[in-house]
Amino acid sequence: MSITLKIVDAILSGLDGCWSIAIQGDRITEVAPYINDTAQQTLNAAGKLVIPGLVDGHVHLDKALLLNQHPAQTGTFQEALIETSKLKHGFTIEDIQARARQLIEREITFGTTLMRSHVEVDPMLQLTAMDALLPLKQEYAWGLTIQLAVFAQEGITNQPGTVDWLRRAMIMGGDVIGSAPYVDPDPEQNIRIIFELAKEFDCDVDFHLDFLDDDSPLLLPIVVEETLKRGWQGRVCLGHMTKLAGLAPDVLQAMAARLRDTSISVLALPATDLYMMARKDIHNVRRGVAPIHQLMNDGVTVGVATNNVQNLFTPFGDGDVLKMCTLLAQTLQLGTTQSHIDCLEMATTSAARAIGVSNYGIAPGNVADLMIINAKSVSDIIGAAAMDRTVIKAGKIVAETHVQQVLLPPEVSSSV
Repeated sequence: MSITLKIVDAILSGLDGCWSIAIQGDRITEVAPYINDTAQQTLNAAGKLVIPGLVDGHVHLDKALLLNQHPAQTGTFQEALIETSKLKHGFTIEDIQARARQLIEREITFGTTLMRSHVEVDPMLQLTAMDALLPLKQEYAWGLTIQLAVFAQEGITNQPGTVDWLRRAMIMGGDVIGSAPYVDPDPEQNIRIIFELAKEFDCDVDFHLDFLDDDSPLLLPIVVEETLKRGWQGRVCLGHMTKLAGLAPDVLQAMAARLRDTSISVLALPATDLYMMARKDIHNVRRGVAPIHQLMNDGVTVGVATNNVQNLFTPFGDGDVLKMCTLLAQTLQLGTTQSHIDCLEMATTSAARAIGVSNYGIAPGNVADLMIINAKSVSDIIGAAAMDRTVIKAGKIVAETHVQQVLLPPEVSSSV
């Protein structure tokens, strides 16, 4: 089989000089300084940086872009939870799809090639969000792989009938099952129910966990216990985990060891977590973002993701995961060259592993999901990512963005 696409004159993270990447079909077959074989199509990176496709491992397509419908009045988590629940009464398949398409198409042009979207399922919304998003998974498969995580946002034990709706959503085609146990009056039972459903459908688990900055105990030990009891190591992902930011160093290290030993992954969601956390602090305000750089150093699989985009939970954002990298680096004070490389991994290869995808990254045998970006180094794009991007999904160019900037200085009049 001949090379279908060859990228030449590319800069790769951690390697000196320029490199070439050979692709056959949807797979990378060779990465070398020079590849002599001819290709059906050759793409000259012209000395620009080539990175793996971005991964948005935790996003809410069904709740995206709601801010125009309901701007925040207080900005609190309780307001976001209550008012968004009210807005859900008016959700339709057409409304969800219209908003989701906007965000999906933005993310593709920004360079996201892998995404996990949570899909709300409960007795009120029932299967409306699944009916809306399931077709989009196929519609946009040419540019983006979407995992759908069936998600109980409102609780389970306090919402009679929720388990049946979750089960029906999984039968429809959900990929992953999860919930937000901290909104449930019985969070431990909530966690156990989700693991039972995961066992029933042999699927991975994704919890929103240990998010609220109150005095309630960590739920992480319960998840660790259930993971071990059910043999679900390597199949559990936890979003938010902001309470880890408030742990003493020795306690954090112990928790990191438990995460590492059970192969439970953690995704930080800095846009939401910075906005929502530590609102009761009147001075010396905490950051409230999971210290995933420390977890990574301790061997935990970690990632960074967008979570919400322009809604009551997060009234900011445009879906660019690289902006999340910049925000994370600023928040966690990641200023060294190596920490920038780590940060990019948190948005690409490590984030992919966090949601169960291992064949990701620029190496032979991996899926050819790549992006060429107008930069010379990883630090360039962590500092301020250029908008000029060429996105490759499964070996095919699926998006290009080119920005033209023109200075128009005033005319200089000559004196006589």
